[in-house]
Amino acid sequence: MPTIIDVAKKAGVSVATVSRIINQTTFVSEAKVEKVNQAIKALNFIPNYHAQNLTNNPKIGPAMIVQSIQDPLTATLLKALSAEASSNSMPLHLVSGAHSEAQEIEMLENYLSLGVQSLYFESVYMEEARLGEFMRLHPGLLVAKRYLPSYAKQCLHLDIVTSLWLAVKLLVEHGHKHITVMCEAQQYCAIEQALSHIDSPFQQANITLSRLSHDPNDCLSSDALSSPASAFICLSARLSWPVWQQLKEQLGCTNPFEFIGSSNNAADSKASYSTLYYPVQAMAQQALSFLSSQQQAIPKVFMAQLQERYSDQELGYLSDLGATA
Repeated sequence: MPTIIDVAKKAGVSVATVSRIINQTTFVSEAKVEKVNQAIKALNFIPNYHAQNLTNNPKIGPAMIVQSIQDPLTATLLKALSAEASSNSMPLHLVSGAHSEAQEIEMLENYLSLGVQSLYFESVYMEEARLGEFMRLHPGLLVAKRYLPSYAKQCLHLDIVTSLWLAVKLLVEHGHKHITVMCEAQQYCAIEQALSHIDSPFQQANITLSRLSHDPNDCLSSDALSSPASAFICLSARLSWPVWQQLKEQLGCTNPFEFIGSSNNAADSKASYSTLYYPVQAMAQQALSFLSSQQQAIPKVFMAQLQERYSDQELGYLSDLGATA
């Protein structure tokens, strides 16, 4: 499906020029209009008239294109951005649920055609080169949960691999040689690639990667339970507690183990197990600074904070392994 970027390339003009011609918002030379119309015809490009109609609104607020508003980062940012937009008497545009690259492109072009100055975009399906082109042409586009090194200052990214390494390093220091890492589907590909890399520091231990079921009442796979692992890491903040409960029920006292879970909340001294705390609040604040009038670039990649906490049973087990208390 051709996009407004394809039309701009073929016509040899900017995306903004194509948008102005389609929406008829400002004067453009006849020569450029002719080039754009020829490109539209050649590519069989169909302008998005929903976006075109929305341009009648003189107040263009920020926009968010997300996978789910139930995501903790999305929910935190949505609350803050909504309050800021309201205080400035600006609308906040929100759309969710893209399930293909074509849908992501359509949603993105909807709002870019409006002329929004800041847009938060959770991209899952878009090919990296095309996503990079959108980011190059639109400096106010903030891409979440993807990392493009060439556009690092426009990426809001939690480095799940480095966060995992914190947990694996601790477990290796405790003497564990077999570790099972459990994660949700959207985390799986990045972790699988890191674990298989020949020079990966993860080679210090025998690590099994297990994909969790979406159902919190039955999220463990049979492979995870039958593995020879003496330690388990759960990278899903949503499923860490039920995973821990199910491991205790299934393995019991006969197979002692060490467990590290994950959380989207602030570090909690009352946690029942060692935990990787994802910096949701800090990421949302950084995104807000980027999307606001300040337009502050993203200065860094985020990573989890590891807080150690052990039950009496785990402390006894670690002592048997030879780990330092």
